[in-house]
Amino acid sequence: MRLLFAFGSRGFLAGVCLLFIVSGGGGGGFAAAQEVLTNETVVNMVRSGLPATVVVQKIRSSQRKFDTSAEALIQLKAAGVPDSVIEAMTAELSPEAPKTGVASVSLEPSMAHVSATGEKTLKPIYGVMEIKVEPFAGRRQEVVLPTPRAEYRLTDKAPTFSTPQTIEQWILARLKPGKKDRNLPMNKSDGWYPYSGYATRTYQYGVDPKYVVKLVAEPGPNGGVRLKPLEPLTPGEYGFVAVVRGQPNLLEVFDFGID
Repeated sequence: MRLLFAFGSRGFLAGVCLLFIVSGGGGGGFAAAQEVLTNETVVNMVRSGLPATVVVQKIRSSQRKFDTSAEALIQLKAAGVPDSVIEAMTAELSPEAPKTGVASVSLEPSMAHVSATGEKTLKPIYGVMEIKVEPFAGRRQEVVLPTPRAEYRLTDKAPTFSTPQTIEQWILARLKPGKKDRNLPMNKSDGWYPYSGYATRTYQYGVDPKYVVKLVAEPGPNGGVRLKPLEPLTPGEYGFVAVVRGQPNLLEVFDFGID
């Protein structure tokens, strides 16, 4: 599109031409608007024969405006869109979340020990829940971990840990030693009385507060959070428990030992 402005005076003609070039792919034009993926573009990519892995990567690296209603998902399935692609379309996190100054939260809990040599990811150990119910004494429950000692050992009594989650999403607990195992104590319930005509009313699910270690947090250098015990740890066995959707995942413990 050309706009021509002419100015004339006593036979003198000065021409000023302003040339606007609109080009979708030309090297000297204005930058094209960022592509936004829709259901239609995804279907077109799948029908063109692109592998599902390529389509998923494109979804994760692009801005998107998908219709994920039940009817739309049924239409995507009918169009032959693979399940992995549909899952990527319905993922909760945007590929480029706006920068609000708040650390992004990973969906998968992870914890790493920070030392002068770098970070060492803690491996989770999985236990089984043991419940003991007795008259008058109430119900005692704990998670039994299958080994007596953690593989990862520390001598630092004030260790630092790194996690993409917030401090509210972690519980650090001291573990009770056993002969061949370790126990994560849980809350107790009130006793019940078999001859009184009533049983107890309260049941709680969580780590026994007597074994919870208080933590302090500070922002990590590359995002995430750094966690430290409020007071130096005594020698023994410890474990982090992740809080997922408001409930502690007591059967998965990120354990370590202090020597």
